[in-house]
Amino acid sequence: MNARVAFAGLLTTALASCGAPEETAPPQRVDWIIQTHVAFLEADAKTIRSLPNEPLRLWMPFVVGDIYGSPNAGEIVPVNLKPDMSFSVNLNETIPGLEKSLIPTEFSQHWMAIEPGNARIARLSPFVMPEDGITPVGMTEWLDQETGAKLMLIYVDRPSHVRGEIVYEGRNLRFDIEAKQAGFLWITQPEGSGTYRAVPRPAKVVLAVMPNS
Repeated sequence: MNARVAFAGLLTTALASCGAPEETAPPQRVDWIIQTHVAFLEADAKTIRSLPNEPLRLWMPFVVGDIYGSPNAGEIVPVNLKPDMSFSVNLNETIPGLEKSLIPTEFSQHWMAIEPGNARIARLSPFVMPEDGITPVGMTEWLDQETGAKLMLIYVDRPSHVRGEIVYEGRNLRFDIEAKQAGFLWITQPEGSGTYRAVPRPAKVVLAVMPNS
């Protein structure tokens, strides 16, 4: 009888192991893997300037619940800045931690709104700092390396639409950011009057560091 019981236990274990297949992680999106470098530029975002004479590091926290403002989610995946100023960041790896950090959207710019109202948003906000310091060495902006256009990188947790319009310092600014699905979006930032909207990922992006205004 004991042998039969033991055999039955082994059979049950074997059948359980042959049950539903294990869940597999979704395939990584290649366009969410950024391989680029830091460039030090003058305020015109074009003229190259010399690098600081000190070791530097990258800090890539998120602003959650808004597009503007100070980072409030910390750095989810550390990014290593190499001596030649190149770096790589895999946005696919940030999603599990980012989704846990998301909070209800509440724009500090009250003329902005998101539809649906329960959609949650975040912005990757990079800083370049001294290796042993906490003060940024300048103002950072993502740039399209070929056109020089300024960009921002945001995340939305579902299909959504960010809207808004304002006249600011003589500029007519409009937000018309449409996300067809959850994920990361590159947003173009107009220099003068214009519209903030999602654009295809540029062939090459660079993280520019410019003097603080």
